[in-house]
Amino acid sequence: MGEEDCSNLFVRNGLGRREFLFGSVAALTAASFGLAGCSQYPGSKKANTADQSKSANEGKNAITITDQAGKTITLDKVPERVVTTIMPLPSIFYAVMGADNEVLKGCNPASMPAYRSSVLAAMYPSLEKANTDWCARDFNVNIEALLALKPDVVLQWTFMPESIKKMEDAGLKVIALKYGTVDDLKAWITILATMMQKNDRAKFLIDYYDKQISEVTARTNSIAPDKRPVALHLYDSLKVFSGFSNYWMENSGSVNPAKDFKERSAQVNMEQIISWQPEFVYISNFTKIRPSDLYNNTLPGQDWSQIPAVKHKHVYKIPIGGYRWDPPCMETPLMVKWLAHLQHPDMFKDMNMKAEVSQFYKDVYGYSISEQELSTMLDHTTE
Repeated sequence: MGEEDCSNLFVRNGLGRREFLFGSVAALTAASFGLAGCSQYPGSKKANTADQSKSANEGKNAITITDQAGKTITLDKVPERVVTTIMPLPSIFYAVMGADNEVLKGCNPASMPAYRSSVLAAMYPSLEKANTDWCARDFNVNIEALLALKPDVVLQWTFMPESIKKMEDAGLKVIALKYGTVDDLKAWITILATMMQKNDRAKFLIDYYDKQISEVTARTNSIAPDKRPVALHLYDSLKVFSGFSNYWMENSGSVNPAKDFKERSAQVNMEQIISWQPEFVYISNFTKIRPSDLYNNTLPGQDWSQIPAVKHKHVYKIPIGGYRWDPPCMETPLMVKWLAHLQHPDMFKDMNMKAEVSQFYKDVYGYSISEQELSTMLDHTTE
């Protein structure tokens, strides 16, 4: 289901009959306008000439995008009303735009708790106005509520083909995005920048991302496999994560014992974790579990006392900045730097994470992050 295990899914009401009636009315209305446009009346030739001129100008401004489902979408102009089901997207959209804006008219309700707990709320206050009634946490949409938002384009996951078809059948333009890798993240940036006609911005963001990662890998690539600490990404109670975790662990100089799991997340038992003997445990920002729960053994039926990460106080809560740092996002380079600094303090003794975050925010978001915001982001990851 994307980067989050949605445990409290919204129940979507069937809208089949109402959608059919809406489509029929829309078709009849369109037909009526079409006939009216063909009728002859004084001045109609002049009006038609003006319409043709307008169409020609719109054609010149058309924006063509190939989405991650391989489909070509053509927009008449830069969209003024965008909606998205994709939870991490608002922070990436903000980075592409480079400033507060009112273009995002609707987003996933699951995006808002993270938004209100993050620095994004201060950077992007207009997002608070985004409508969340049209979309459920499981990415399904209410067509009637969506149409009421009058979106120029909708952003949806590639793994929701039925939802995409339903929206397209209602006359909406839909761009499908894929989840899971850095290449996918870069494709998002490129697609959003193309859509908003900010191509230079895409090049800057992608080049900046690569430069930040290379600052870490220039050092960690020299670490032999047997010198890399074992690090566990704890997604929830006895639930471990593979998938994108492998990327940031490999680049930061650690090894994910769950890296060969076929599924992105998997339920394990305490015996399995004990056998792995993780030296670091990173607790997802999507769960309410805290490092203190492992240190104090408060999780029912679990004994973490013999795990090296617990013994040496190397259990950390993954931060939230513009968005949660777990999934592919604009701040993945900060995640990689944070991990490298924790795992290899001697190798990265010259790295000050607060200074890194502060500079990143200036460069990527054009935002001067405060000391209080830095403290909230980084100083409570061990509690």
